[in-house]
Amino acid sequence: MKVVLVTGAASGLGRAVVRLMAARGWTVAALDRAEASDDGAALTVTADVRDARAVEDAVTRTVDELGGLHAVAGCAGVFHNDLTPLHLLTDEAWATHLDVNLTGAFHVVRAALPHLLETQGAVALVASVASRYPQPGGAAYAVSKAGVASLARAVALEYGPRGVRANAVSPGYMDTPMAAPLMSRPHLRTAIEHELPLRRAAHPDEIAPVIEFLLSDAGRYVTGEEVTVDGAGALTAYTSGGDVDRMWRRNGVTDG
Repeated sequence: MKVVLVTGAASGLGRAVVRLMAARGWTVAALDRAEASDDGAALTVTADVRDARAVEDAVTRTVDELGGLHAVAGCAGVFHNDLTPLHLLTDEAWATHLDVNLTGAFHVVRAALPHLLETQGAVALVASVASRYPQPGGAAYAVSKAGVASLARAVALEYGPRGVRANAVSPGYMDTPMAAPLMSRPHLRTAIEHELPLRRAAHPDEIAPVIEFLLSDAGRYVTGEEVTVDGAGALTAYTSGGDVDRMWRRNGVTDG
């Protein structure tokens, strides 16, 4: 039975991945900085992906207790968009996104790779459509997720000759706790969903199967890809001139 480590496992997409992969016969280790519900997981580990030592210990524990490591689903992430333009963005806000979204993913992949080399395993990292279509005020998040997609490509290039695959999955709008500050506002949700060809945000259960496919034997010839799962939202773009104007008005700048 194959072992998968899922980060960000306590809620949102990570939790959906844990449930799905456990249901499909994977042995799941669920990692989060908050205590994760098992949701069928064989092992739950509390660790912050920003802490390299804690991540290394979590990977070691996974291998020791579950008998190996065949796959990693990197779902841990943060998103804060208070409509702050780049020149007003604080070092703290910038660092938070880079530390959790990108450096956290690096910590997990680095710790996992020696074990994935033994099993010729696979990595799926959660990026975002924001990596290509940034929103006004969301520069730090967009840059961090672009880095995640590049990290997956780098792993695919370097470790492909040794049998390890790596891909990124880029969701669009999802109903998750991370997106709740945005999606829980009825007028914003209506405006957002009106721009989506499917006219609704995704449920995490609709993204999780893509991650499971990429980690499974069914996806054994897919590597180095960034798979967009956004309900065709990119066809209508993820922002508008009105959004840019709103960011500037919020910060006291108007034309003229």
